[in-house]
Amino acid sequence: MWSIVTSGLVKVIEGWFKTKQAKQEAEIKYQTMLAQGEQDWDIEAMKASKYSWKDEMITIVWYSPLVIGWYDKETGAIRDARDWIDFVGDLPYWWQIGAFGIMAASFGLRWYFKQQDFKVK
Repeated sequence: MWSIVTSGLVKVIEGWFKTKQAKQEAEIKYQTMLAQGEQDWDIEAMKASKYSWKDEMITIVWYSPLVIGWYDKETGAIRDARDWIDFVGDLPYWWQIGAFGIMAASFGLRWYFKQQDFKVK
């Protein structure tokens, strides 16, 4: 009788361990496929942007305030570099985040910014 109880208990414990192992293997497979999917997406995005002018147009429009900032509004003369730095420092925070995002996308630095732990103060 004890052998029946013991064998039943052993089978329950073995089943529990097999279920736990299967869940871990499924999680590993899921994470691997997720990483592969991101890599495939990056490669496809690079291929699609090969003949696209969209990124360049967005970059030109977004960064145009940096060019405009070199010129004085009233006289049209070129400003001093320190005045330009003050101008850039006064640009809104959302503009600066957008500029970093465009640089990250253009130069393939999405992985770098994804790993960073940026906190807004």
